[in-house]
Amino acid sequence: MTIFEGPATSAPGLSVFETVVTFLVIPTVMFVVISVLTYAGTATKQKKSSVITEIE
Repeated sequence: MTIFEGPATSAPGLSVFETVVTFLVIPTVMFVVISVLTYAGTATKQKKSSVITEIE
C-alpha cells in the first residue's frame, strides 16, 4: 500500500547550475561569512594602556 493514489510522476530535476549553486556556492559563502564573523569577534584587539591594569 502506498500513499500515492494513481500513477506517481517524478518532479523535474535540478539543472547543473542550480545544483552547483545549491550544494557548492551557498555552503561555501556561508562558511566564509561565519568564519569572518567568528574571527572578527574573537580576534585579539590592541590593548589600550590603563592605569588600573598596567603599572608603568
